[in-house]
Amino acid sequence: MKFSILLFLLTGVLIISCSNENPIVAESDLIVIQAYLYANEPVTDIRITSTLPLDSEETSGFPINDAAVKLVRNDNTYELVPSPGDSGYYHYPGDDLTVNYADVFEIEIEHSGKMITAETNVPEQPTGVALSSGRMVVPYDIRDFLFGGGNFDSLRLVITWNNDNDELFYHVIDNVDSNPVAISSNFPARPNRFISQPTRRDSAFVNFANITHTGRHRVRIYRVNQEYADLYESRQQDTRDLNEPLTNIQNGLGVFSAFNSDSVFFDVVQQ
Repeated sequence: MKFSILLFLLTGVLIISCSNENPIVAESDLIVIQAYLYANEPVTDIRITSTLPLDSEETSGFPINDAAVKLVRNDNTYELVPSPGDSGYYHYPGDDLTVNYADVFEIEIEHSGKMITAETNVPEQPTGVALSSGRMVVPYDIRDFLFGGGNFDSLRLVITWNNDNDELFYHVIDNVDSNPVAISSNFPARPNRFISQPTRRDSAFVNFANITHTGRHRVRIYRVNQEYADLYESRQQDTRDLNEPLTNIQNGLGVFSAFNSDSVFFDVVQQ
């Protein structure tokens, strides 16, 4: 299953939907849509869940696997199917659907006699994406390196991109080597994929602390669409004034958004 971009940043927002009768009980007939399209990538990141009461100890709603889900573009309809497992994810099984810059998509979800809809457009690809170096050299013992006078700046790269309009971007680091070797280090175990928080800056660090293996790595910069930016920036709420978060979903909660990306590559060696 394709990773759900920055889902952990939005979980607290998406479950807050209060009824007038009970301020801590979620509306039973509302569902949460987390639907993301990525330019030039398959459609696999569409998830549907229930809402949760505010006093629930769960971290996300229960998956909904029996909805009828369609994407519509230029009067062409693409029917999605549930992905394997009890996950609430849906994907498009064919190979005749491509997501491109400036496409306008509608999503139609029918569940329990209710129609949920939303619309999004695919943003432009990031421009001017560059890395300060195509190579990162990491030591076998980070403590010996630092105590021996090593420069920590040599253990990170700088990625830059154009951001003249103060938009939101985030980056993802993946090891794409055909034969990666785990890095021997003094750092604790950490995920082998790094996903940054969105930023309005035009640069970011690629740190050794986010690298787990040697070999070829890809840094992918994503331009965030406005629907996601609105939801992301409304995620912090005053507990004295719990309002429904910003959403572009009609008859539901969550977000239907699109992203576009560009990639650069670097190699990691240990010596």
